[in-house]
Amino acid sequence: MPVPVIDADGHVLEPREAFAHLPDHQRPTITTDARGLDHVTVGGQEIFVGSLGMLGTPGAVIADLANARPLEEAIAGAFNPHARLADLDADDLDAVVLYPTVGLAYWAIADPAAAVAVVRAYNDWLASFCAADPTRLFGVAALPFQDPVAAAAELRRAHDELGFRVAFVRPNPCAGRTIVDPANGIFWETAEELDVTIGIHEGSQPAIPTLGLDRPPYNALVLHATSHTLEHMLACAQLMATGVMERHPGLRFVFLEAGGGWAPYWLERLDHQVGRFGGYAPEMKLLPSEYFARQCWISFEVDEHTLPVLAPLVGTDRIVWGTDYPHPDCTFPGMVKELREQISTLPQADQDRILGQNAIDLYRLPR
Repeated sequence: MPVPVIDADGHVLEPREAFAHLPDHQRPTITTDARGLDHVTVGGQEIFVGSLGMLGTPGAVIADLANARPLEEAIAGAFNPHARLADLDADDLDAVVLYPTVGLAYWAIADPAAAVAVVRAYNDWLASFCAADPTRLFGVAALPFQDPVAAAAELRRAHDELGFRVAFVRPNPCAGRTIVDPANGIFWETAEELDVTIGIHEGSQPAIPTLGLDRPPYNALVLHATSHTLEHMLACAQLMATGVMERHPGLRFVFLEAGGGWAPYWLERLDHQVGRFGGYAPEMKLLPSEYFARQCWISFEVDEHTLPVLAPLVGTDRIVWGTDYPHPDCTFPGMVKELREQISTLPQADQDRILGQNAIDLYRLPR
């Protein structure tokens, strides 16, 4: 059988109607300012700012606000499942694992009850989106991490009732707690029990505490380049050094949309630190590189020229790839063609793993 080609990090763009049934104080609302920027608020709190139409347009120059467009003018595959399936066909993709866009900012919602309501509405909408073809469209559950007990309950509902195999967390603090705070233990226990994969996915929104935001002046280019990688590096180290991976050896983590080049350097550096500073991490029984080899995957971008060189250092069975469709930095159509060119120097078995087999193993997808 031909090896399936699977996008391990695609996105949807949430339509207004997904939240239409929520009461006013919990419904995400969108207002557009004179510059063309959309402001998403929940209960009067701004959680997201950006041009939604441009965030749903491959190749858009997001700094060019003179050409900002409304949400409804984004590419149809961002919120219409049948258009998305046609776009998968156009780029020779067999399946996609779907993360949110605005949903990356749910982490910022201050009201825990509102966070639960918004997340449930999003997950229900995403399940209906994926129902158009459950063999090709795979949803990633959002979570109300503001309340660890509620997050565990929603994870169970998303798994048992909606059929989701994956959930995502931000690497940033939520409600004043880091993801490795002991209060979140009930969530990690539930994720391991349900055999759900955890995607670590950063985003760039000022409403969420982010590495770099404390170093003015604000610059979107610097923040985006810095936050995605450094937040993932910090989360990776924390999950290992504070014992989360040791206590939950069955958990699977994938670090997404920060490139893959940081992983070899970071694992080597962390391993080196153990000799002198390991006493500060008594719960860590293995080397960081050993935890990574046991429980972690890394997502490379299709245009990372270093992928073939770094693959043996990361482990060719630990690499997946993501398109970031429909966001501006994706190449559409042409993503799969570009990836095949990047990995063409690798042995065919390694190419097959990266194209799709690793995603199947990571996300427990049906072949």
